[in-house]
Amino acid sequence: MKNAIDFLIDISDKMDKKVPIVQNVVIDGIVPNIDFSEPFGMRTFLSIVKSPIIINSLDLGSNMREDFVKKIQGLPFPNGGAPIAEAFKESCAGFKKFEKTNGEVTRRIVFVTNGEDTDAGVLDYEVEKATKDYPIQVNIIGICMSEANQRTAKKVADMTGGAFCNVEQTCDVLTLRGIIAPVIDALHNAIAAKAPEPAPAPQPAPQPAPAPEPITAKIPEPEPVKVKEEPIRAAFVSQPVAQAPKPAAQAPAQQEKKEEPALSSIAAEVIEPIIDIEKENEYKAEIAAIAELQAARSAQKSANVKAIEESNSNIVALLDKNKAMMNQILEGGKETEIAFDRLKAAIKDHEMTIEELRTVNKKLTEQNLQLKHRAKEQEANIEALKQEKMALQKEIDRVREIANEMLKI
Repeated sequence: MKNAIDFLIDISDKMDKKVPIVQNVVIDGIVPNIDFSEPFGMRTFLSIVKSPIIINSLDLGSNMREDFVKKIQGLPFPNGGAPIAEAFKESCAGFKKFEKTNGEVTRRIVFVTNGEDTDAGVLDYEVEKATKDYPIQVNIIGICMSEANQRTAKKVADMTGGAFCNVEQTCDVLTLRGIIAPVIDALHNAIAAKAPEPAPAPQPAPQPAPAPEPITAKIPEPEPVKVKEEPIRAAFVSQPVAQAPKPAAQAPAQQEKKEEPALSSIAAEVIEPIIDIEKENEYKAEIAAIAELQAARSAQKSANVKAIEESNSNIVALLDKNKAMMNQILEGGKETEIAFDRLKAAIKDHEMTIEELRTVNKKLTEQNLQLKHRAKEQEANIEALKQEKMALQKEIDRVREIANEMLKI
């Protein structure tokens, strides 16, 4: 499988005064160690008002070494932001487009950058996402990188089987090749294909969360009231009974009936239950304590609900405030874009005005030259007229002399 290298050159304002280092690194360090018979390409990147601009200086494919060197020698003046993550995504898209017509290649990328993505891109995230589908070797040549950016660059290079180095200044060829040797070695090494990730084990279906148990107060059942039972005591009041004459013979039943006392003579005692007053007071105290506990829990619950509602209100207010701030930022960004468009339009108008003034100036210059030429012609004519006048004056003087002589005769 052929190698295909895409060079991504940072031309943002972070590279200000570092272009000579880039040219030194690429022309003296990389060019002598690359096989230009294999496909390669070159892109430069910057951004204006967070809008990435990725320039295909050399399309990925068969290119000449001399063209590559000329492009590096003619790098533009650094300007704008540094969309590093967007440049990587554009490079991946370029590889896919190239492979549609040329077959698969070993994808290699060489970043030459200061390493600071000013457009809020996250290079390691984009690299990790892209390499899940196809291996891509990312090599990074830092130009005066900070320590934080060096850590990120090394992480990305290690993640993809690439290499990282950092160049602080221009240097002689021998020193330079020693610094960038890891990158050169990585470009000649094979890239290990990424092993497929094992399928995740099936997860058990989530169990529904148990419903919260209601808060209940266990009220002890009251013991049955013990009533002290006493036998009914009946009081018999003796009344004098009138003696009646005895019949001769009476049945035994009638005799027994006569011996029963009269019901009206029985005074029944009132039965009153005896209740334990101390137990009743204890039950009342327990019921009162339970009622107080329930009231306290109800009050606590109400307080918690109120606190949650207040917290939710604060969160909603904070979210509204953040939303308003984001809208202001977006509006500010739109205003900035509008101002930038107006500035571009004004610059364009000024350029047109300057071009018109140049045209008018050119015409005036031509007219001035014509006037000068005519003035010279007029001067020549005046000189000729002066010569003729002098000649005529001489002729007149000669005629006068002849006339005077004839008069004398």
